[in-house]
Amino acid sequence: MTLPRVENETDFIAAPHLLVDKDGEKLALIVKATVEHEEGPPRGPDGTFAVAPRVRRRPVRAADVPWGKPEVASVRYPSDLCLRKPGTDVIVVARAHAPRGEAVPRFDCGVRVGRVSKVVRVTGPRVWAGAGEALTEPTPIAALDVRYDFAFGGFDDSDPEKIAEDARNPVGRGVLCDLAGLEGSAAPQIEDPLEPVKTAASRPRPAGLGALGRTFEPRRSRWGTYDAKWLEERSPLPPPDFDDPANLTATPELVSGPPMAGGEEGALTNLTPGGGSLAFVLPRVRLVVTFRVPGREPEVVRPYLDTVVLDALGPIEHRQLAAADPDFPPPPSGPLTVELVWRAYVPAPRKLADATILVREERAP
Repeated sequence: MTLPRVENETDFIAAPHLLVDKDGEKLALIVKATVEHEEGPPRGPDGTFAVAPRVRRRPVRAADVPWGKPEVASVRYPSDLCLRKPGTDVIVVARAHAPRGEAVPRFDCGVRVGRVSKVVRVTGPRVWAGAGEALTEPTPIAALDVRYDFAFGGFDDSDPEKIAEDARNPVGRGVLCDLAGLEGSAAPQIEDPLEPVKTAASRPRPAGLGALGRTFEPRRSRWGTYDAKWLEERSPLPPPDFDDPANLTATPELVSGPPMAGGEEGALTNLTPGGGSLAFVLPRVRLVVTFRVPGREPEVVRPYLDTVVLDALGPIEHRQLAAADPDFPPPPSGPLTVELVWRAYVPAPRKLADATILVREERAP
């Protein structure tokens, strides 16, 4: 398949894709900016960030990137492929660090961007007592990856007659067909400070700051009905009951609706080495995307910012990722790298190669 020509006048990655919608195929352009945090006061409309050098610019991801084995781990970096998001996702990829780097039994960490915010509590290692009726006291900890694998949840199909699952977090800790099996097993280390984990039977709300997988609720129930009727009458188009919020990957508290516009102030707390707060201002970027298709009037789209990935993993972690994946960019120079994503689309032309897409920045008045 030959894709259209893209005339990209920005410093960002602009990738065309052919995606399916309820009413047919769409020609989509997904634009991703990779910016890196700079120390000092904001620099006008660019906030506290500078565009990453070409070698460190993140590509548009075609699939989720997991923290570990895909079938048993949570999502580290979410896929960028979709047509619409009704709002702006804020996703944190980070390791929690105790204040001053000193190991303690528990501490809080969190994120704020514009009008959305969330705090989670991190504890040291602890185990379930009895049939999940209590928890041992946590031992001190200095750092922990903020991932749903360490939160309450889980999936157990050891008894086909009584499969146990927490659909809110199928990869977590605390769900078994027989809770007696929890005795001495690892307990959650990430929890909501307003709803702390006390017993397994109470099924507390899983807590996290990262991306929800496709099989996590509330995403799972929004994909629609893929049954025999869909297979016979609509495949490969999405079913009529597909709901666009299925494309939102952030935890619900970190979805901004209406969407963000750039320029929002934010902060990470205890999510960078040594703990403490890292303040920032998102860049204010206004994009204009023009689709030119023979036989049609040019279509001009001004997309909104629909995804903000705050990546606070340090250079050491990124070197490890690059060693495992040759396509992963080199480590960042600063404490925070941010991915900003926009998308625009039009009905797909019969011949994609005949189309041209122009993307440029529009300066704020």
